Amino acid sequence: MSMRRRRPRLTQPAGYRKKGQMKPLNIIHSEWSNGWGGQEIRILTECLGMAGRGHRVALAGCPTGKLRRAAEAEGLTFHPMEMRGPWDLPAILKMRALLKSQNTDILHTHSSVDGWVGGMAARWAGVASLRTRHLSAKVPGHPFNFVYRLPQAVVTTGESIRRHLVEDYGLAPGRVASIPTGIDVGRYAPREPEAGLAKELGLDPGLPVVAIVAILRSWKRHDLFLAMAKELLGHGRRAQFLIVGGGPKEQEVRELVQSLGLDGRVVMTGMRPDVERLLPLIDVGVLASDKNEGVPQAVLQQMAAQRPVVAAKAGDVGQVVIDEQTGLLVETGSASALAAGVARLLDDPELAAKLGRGGRRLVLARYSMEAMLDATEEIYGRVLAGSTL
Repeated sequence: MSMRRRRPRLTQPAGYRKKGQMKPLNIIHSEWSNGWGGQEIRILTECLGMAGRGHRVALAGCPTGKLRRAAEAEGLTFHPMEMRGPWDLPAILKMRALLKSQNTDILHTHSSVDGWVGGMAARWAGVASLRTRHLSAKVPGHPFNFVYRLPQAVVTTGESIRRHLVEDYGLAPGRVASIPTGIDVGRYAPREPEAGLAKELGLDPGLPVVAIVAILRSWKRHDLFLAMAKELLGHGRRAQFLIVGGGPKEQEVRELVQSLGLDGRVVMTGMRPDVERLLPLIDVGVLASDKNEGVPQAVLQQMAAQRPVVAAKAGDVGQVVIDEQTGLLVETGSASALAAGVARLLDDPELAAKLGRGGRRLVLARYSMEAMLDATEEIYGRVLAGSTL
């Protein structure tokens, strides 16, 4: 489905270039998932950034997915495409026809099913393709799992995922590159809290706020976050706790809040499109994940906003949360370790401020939106030129 284009909102000034450095390309991104989380947000942001640089960008994928609604709201063309599985021949034929009809230069796939469907369709159509691996979970290396060998190049969101695909899965080093998600450093700049926002959310302006910003999925370990909250309150800590995000585990998390007796001290906002407004209210940000993390967008957003972070050592989190410099890094799976880190920052405002400043410096230096788009354009150019990364 297409609609009249309007200027994307998110691309200026974060990724916008007055003068492009490469010929405009016809790019199609595919995504089979119907959900909404960091992966889908990165896809949309990348599409908008590339459109802002003069490329023709469209998407293809789940007709009923949240990404479709978000993309069309931003004025991007979305081609609805059912994909019933990795070997869905009608979907492969439809994708091949789409790629050829759109004179596509690059197909950029993102999930398992569309990776198979798109990868085979692109090979058949003679179109270059690229795959982004968003999760840090291991990729089975058996001979029949050749999905990552279909594209000309693979992008990962963290360095450990790149190493895994090279060392364990067996991809040539020149075919894999790590490009962490870029952050709009203007949108997430430090700012004063909005008057009345804390009260609007149901927060007590007199108590420090400890928050987790994450889609409600199992590996984000909201159960650990709540166990941490229970432990801190049990030790007499004056604090309140904020859960920002929605997802498949939302009802389960709400029930856990009640069963732990935390109703009056935990606020759940659900999915929020305006996270940048909430970040100034946060005294300490927490990442409790125990697996599947690349470089998490939520952590980078908090660091860009100069919020101190306590994070578990999952996936590539340690790539950005450098212990004692840009945040506090603790062991995975431990509510007590998270609680100790949070208590330390609440008790030491100078350390919290120092870590906040360090985090923003790192984001500005290495994890901006423009850095992500520059690196992606470079890979597109090399793939089209037939060279290694």
